[in-house]
Amino acid sequence: MDLPATEAEQALFEERAAIREFLGGMSRAEAEEAAREDVKRILAVERELDSGWRSRIKP
Repeated sequence: MDLPATEAEQALFEERAAIREFLGGMSRAEAEEAAREDVKRILAVERELDSGWRSRIKP
């Protein structure tokens, strides 16, 4: 998955990378790689939650 795909994903990615770089003491490259994994994980959970409630609604 290439990131970011949307403006929201870009903002999330940038925020995560900045936190890891400045508060976590990582290099920019390390912070971006970790942020990319963070965003992938967050999006996967959101998709799982999204599909879960939809499947429980009876038409």
